Amino acid sequence: MLNSRDLKDLRADVRANVEILLGLCRSQEMAVLITQTKRDNEYQAYLYAQGRTRPGSIVTNSKTTTFHGAGLAVDFCENIKGREYADASFFQNVAIIAKAMGFSWGGDWKSFPDFPHLQWDDRGKYTTAMLRAGKVCPTMPRYEGPRKTKEDEGDMKRYNTIEEIKQGASWAVDTVRKLMDRKIITGNGVGLNLSEDMLRLLVFNDRAGLYK
Repeated sequence: MLNSRDLKDLRADVRANVEILLGLCRSQEMAVLITQTKRDNEYQAYLYAQGRTRPGSIVTNSKTTTFHGAGLAVDFCENIKGREYADASFFQNVAIIAKAMGFSWGGDWKSFPDFPHLQWDDRGKYTTAMLRAGKVCPTMPRYEGPRKTKEDEGDMKRYNTIEEIKQGASWAVDTVRKLMDRKIITGNGVGLNLSEDMLRLLVFNDRAGLYK
């Protein structure tokens, strides 16, 4: 049985983007540990059987080929011993970056949410059934960062302190302070390096109740 956490077992284009994702997460002081990359059909069937007989076992609802089997998916957790899966906001914050890169996040699945799971499915255009039918998911474009347009130029300003946020984006102050108190944003209010787009996203998530 193949049960790997080695990035080398991913398809090359997906591996390149996972490595970029890990770097972006490190820059935001999020410690991400990859717990699984590729698994073969034999191990997939084993997981499926265990999930049906042992409550709390590894989550899967498929007993044959998956995006893991095609080298198009990773599972991850927070690299803090004893707290690997304790903080839902950690998975949500990693997903914000991953989805911007083009990955799909298992936490968005309605019937079978899987917070530690990311996959390249061409932004939802490919399914497990298509993989089983032999259809090959196209190459994942290498992430080069957010594209800048004239409409984006106003967002180039960065906010590094609470005082700067007060002056230029006062509507985000309460959210930023809340996230600092909960260690979701680290630091002492200096060197935050938050763009206006990021502030908008944090406030949106806060109002949606994701940081309760």
